[in-house]
Amino acid sequence: MVLDVKPEQITKNHFDLVAIGSGFGSAFFLHEFARRRKARILVLEWGRHNTHEWQLEQNVNTDIEDETTYKTNSDKPWNYTIGLGGGTNCWFAQTPRFHPNDFRLKSTYGIGNDWPISYDDVEPFYCDAEDIMSISGDPDMAAMLPRSKPFPQPPHRMSTPDRMMKAAQPDQHFVMPTARARVPTAQRSSCCANLRCWLCPVDAKFTVNNGLMHVFEHPDISVCLGAEVRRLDHVGGAVRSVTFSHDGKEYQVSGDLFILGANAIQSAA
Repeated sequence: MVLDVKPEQITKNHFDLVAIGSGFGSAFFLHEFARRRKARILVLEWGRHNTHEWQLEQNVNTDIEDETTYKTNSDKPWNYTIGLGGGTNCWFAQTPRFHPNDFRLKSTYGIGNDWPISYDDVEPFYCDAEDIMSISGDPDMAAMLPRSKPFPQPPHRMSTPDRMMKAAQPDQHFVMPTARARVPTAQRSSCCANLRCWLCPVDAKFTVNNGLMHVFEHPDISVCLGAEVRRLDHVGGAVRSVTFSHDGKEYQVSGDLFILGANAIQSAA
């Protein structure tokens, strides 16, 4: 494991897997991939590794301003975090599942398209992800969203409006499942309910820093920080390498398999 490998080192090597980004998509994929097979893995992360302590001291999730990473004619801000762990740093940790009908929109409502997979196909993997994040949830929700396993943590207490809604619509109103700990874990405190979830003062919500850092410390994985991927390089219809910039210089690294996990905005860009 090298958490901040230099670009001059990695460009001399060929990797079995190159992951672009280190947020939800890449972190959860690598959590499974690295324990299932032996491979040389490289993670290219645009930002730095900003610990939770650093984020609290600076009162920001990252030292890279969101507005400097995209262009728009809209007044709408797009919030995400450029840094190790990506959006896990700034999310508010709401974790609802899709409804079974979300997978069959065309069949049920006559709009959109049906998915090629069903809720039942995905459900065991929902459970796996919820276990990793130690999700707090309402067991009553299983009446609407069937479950094969209970939530890892009990639900948070209802507010007064919640209790009124639950009394009026007991089959339709539930406590939102969240990755904010109701009870402390080995890595996280219990939620202090101060509405500052984007930068939790007690580290109660799931992040890569407190929940999946072991993935990036795996002996088969090297992480290059400050690496902004600029393009995917194709040969014969397949990606063979990526070009990235680091401190104003361009580098290229080759691999067999590439994972694009740079959030919905940067991946598309």
